[in-house]
Amino acid sequence: MKRKFLALFLTATLAFSFAACGNDSKDAAKDSAPVEESAGTEDSADAELPEAEATDEPQEEEKADIDPIAEALKNMDSVTSMEAKMVMDMDMNVSADGQEQSIVSTTDMDMFWIKEPLKIKMDMTVEAAGQSTQMSIYAEPSEDGTYVMYIFDGTNWQSQATDIAELADYDARSTMVDSIGDGSDYTAEGMEQLDSGNAYKYSYVMTGEETKEALLSSGALDSVSSLGIDSTQLDSMLDGLGDITTYVWVDEATLYPVKYEMDMTDVMNALMTNIVAAMGEQAEGMSMTVPKLSISMTCSNFNNVADFTVPEEAKAN
Repeated sequence: MKRKFLALFLTATLAFSFAACGNDSKDAAKDSAPVEESAGTEDSADAELPEAEATDEPQEEEKADIDPIAEALKNMDSVTSMEAKMVMDMDMNVSADGQEQSIVSTTDMDMFWIKEPLKIKMDMTVEAAGQSTQMSIYAEPSEDGTYVMYIFDGTNWQSQATDIAELADYDARSTMVDSIGDGSDYTAEGMEQLDSGNAYKYSYVMTGEETKEALLSSGALDSVSSLGIDSTQLDSMLDGLGDITTYVWVDEATLYPVKYEMDMTDVMNALMTNIVAAMGEQAEGMSMTVPKLSISMTCSNFNNVADFTVPEEAKAN
């Protein structure tokens, strides 16, 4: 049973990889529809206006012509710090060797990012099977220009040297920007009220083929060989997983991307079925279903994150 449950833990890895890789696998670009059309008509635009009114009119047209998702990406280029909260809700049912287990889990990740000098903090809480696990990650530059990561696994601290490229998975800004891509594939869905205020809502459908490419490029399936699945089986079991619809919200007032969301339930159900089938005899009598798997990320406190320090107990290890 222990070997078979490796597939269970693979699910969480896959979920976080999707959140990190976002739409990196997209090749085609489609024009986003404008959220709002200008209230003026062609006739009214040509009409003569008093000089004072004509002075203000271009400003109104310029405001109406703004592409919120494009402006949001521009604004993210100049962000100096931000916070983000990522939440993954996952329910899984596993049956094997006459045993059945249902697992309901919630993973909360509070992420803090400062640009200069680059510093990252992430506090993660995993609630599963009635137990709670606390984990933390810090990253800061060292004197020689490289970076050091400090990782608390719930029991002990560990430290390791790393480079800036490897920190992208823990970088709140990169996670949101990579999820959006260049924004051209997103379709405007109108306005929606969030807790943070009124926001422009956008949607994008990641096709099954893009899903496959994203999984293969993310490295999330590197450990699948431990389940006795070779590269040929891996390629075929990623076929036909289905589409994933993702959503992005851009705050109307600030034009920052403030929320990202996707529901992976159907895709993960298909993938778990394919994994069990690919495991062959060693998975005989085993079934895995995912009644729920959703991921959301909300961003806040742009350019206003208070500086933080690595705990002394982390540096002592």
